[in-house]
Amino acid sequence: MRVEVLGGIERRRRWSSDEKMRLVEETLVPGAKVSEVARRNGVSASLLFTWRRQSRAMEAPAVPRFAAVQIAGPVAVEATIR
Repeated sequence: MRVEVLGGIERRRRWSSDEKMRLVEETLVPGAKVSEVARRNGVSASLLFTWRRQSRAMEAPAVPRFAAVQIAGPVAVEATIR
């Protein structure tokens, strides 16, 4: 078991785009586990899952699609007066 003691003020780590993509690509290797990749690189698994979701969103921009529509004839409406 390894224990790491941090001294001083703890600051957030800034990850470059290249570092993020390297880690995301490492998780996409067949048999890779996100939690293991995260632990090995000192990042939380939830953050790594967020980066994966963001990379998928960048790869596949929303494409407008058309839906098939069938127009029906006029509908007879019966008025009931009481």
